Amino acid sequence: MSETYDLIVIGGGSAGLVAAGGAAILGAKVALVEKNLLGGDCLYTGCVPSKALIKSAKFAQQARDAEKFGFQKLDPRFLGDSFASITKRVQDVIEVIEHHDAPEVFEEMGVEVVFGTPNFLNPWEIEVLPKDDGKKRVMKAKRFCISTGSRPSKPPIEGLQEAGFITNEQVFSLTELPKRLIVLGAGAIGLELGQAFARLGAHVTLVEMADRVLAVEDKEVSALMEKRLSDEGIEVLTKTKAVKAAVSASGAKIVTVEANGETRELEADEILVAVGRKPNTEGLELEKAGVEFDEKRIKTNDYLQTSQKHIFAAGDVTGHFQFTHMADYEAQIVIQNAFVPFLFKKKTDFRVVPWATFTEPEIARVGVIESEAREKFGDGVKIYKVSLSENDRAQAEGSTDGFAKIVTFKKRIIGATLVGEHAGELIHEFVWAVKQRMKVTDLNRIIRVYPTLAKITQAVGTEATLEGLRSPFVQKWFKRYLTVWR
Repeated sequence: MSETYDLIVIGGGSAGLVAAGGAAILGAKVALVEKNLLGGDCLYTGCVPSKALIKSAKFAQQARDAEKFGFQKLDPRFLGDSFASITKRVQDVIEVIEHHDAPEVFEEMGVEVVFGTPNFLNPWEIEVLPKDDGKKRVMKAKRFCISTGSRPSKPPIEGLQEAGFITNEQVFSLTELPKRLIVLGAGAIGLELGQAFARLGAHVTLVEMADRVLAVEDKEVSALMEKRLSDEGIEVLTKTKAVKAAVSASGAKIVTVEANGETRELEADEILVAVGRKPNTEGLELEKAGVEFDEKRIKTNDYLQTSQKHIFAAGDVTGHFQFTHMADYEAQIVIQNAFVPFLFKKKTDFRVVPWATFTEPEIARVGVIESEAREKFGDGVKIYKVSLSENDRAQAEGSTDGFAKIVTFKKRIIGATLVGEHAGELIHEFVWAVKQRMKVTDLNRIIRVYPTLAKITQAVGTEATLEGLRSPFVQKWFKRYLTVWR
């Protein structure tokens, strides 16, 4: 008879590691089942390698812009004249960070780490085929957490599979720079990688079906980024659909695109697909467990319980928000609701979710954007906007491309979008403001160091404060006050 665990976590990505480690620290008997490596997409094919690549690409761009800072123009060359030097650095960064997610770290916490392919036998048992092709193992648990993550979606384009393509799962292992790169999709991944490869020397063409890049962001963000990308030599094709792919006689990849009823052929050395992601549910045999799911997600309630109340789900597989920080957040809720629901049962709160796109300039956002707010609240919405060109630190660093745009309703901050250097760092003050339902004038209540980019936050608060002081009522009252006390 197999032993019974308090919790079995399926999937060793960000959500799974937090859930397993947290439960073990509480004293639960925990097993963590993972197919491949602990750390998941974020560590090996997502957040970590992309930021390492982006940093190298930014350095190359700064070298080309040396004249802007008083130096002779530089022509950056790869170490050893090989693009492999760039991806080697990426892998070196991964190697350093992966030690944090090593099996030994979690085993010391009390987690039993099992490498193998799992599938449900019923709501209380899973079968695991060991990674080393050993004997199948049946494992029982009082609770489960499914955190198997997601993978890149593959668009139904004729001939694409035969022509060959890469996704974020292969791009960080390239040893040769594609001189011509077609990127299908102009969301966050497409823009981050497209801009990085262009800065590293590739001729990049972005193909996007929507009418603008970064369609989920504010329209002003899309316009600014499209201009910036074009200025850097990237060809941006919006309202354009890829309909066919093939390989020419010379070995080049050909993508046929359609726009406004006309077709055009694009030629490249490589095709990078970045058109979204889909949950990893195949092979889990969720039907046997009675867990409801569809092609987009495992269905969960506000407490992250599936249709089987003792089976939870967290991270990308839930289809909520495909960010590492949200996987962490959801995993913490799972721990709380799985073990102490009688004390602290907690609902998910997706009202205040921040995220960032690590292009240059960076884009960060929390809460609603202007169009969403106006659709919901109408004319009661007021927008405050400050250009980064008004910030002295941005001027000193030559990084004035961007702005802070704050969305308010009844003077309360309900959304913020930042575009500019370190926007991903600066957004957190606004995360707190939205969370606490602060007034926009509250942003002017603390002292910030000068000169810093953070002063742009205070500038928004100052603008709102001065607006109030200029109101006819305040002006009339103050004149009466001065008359009495002169």
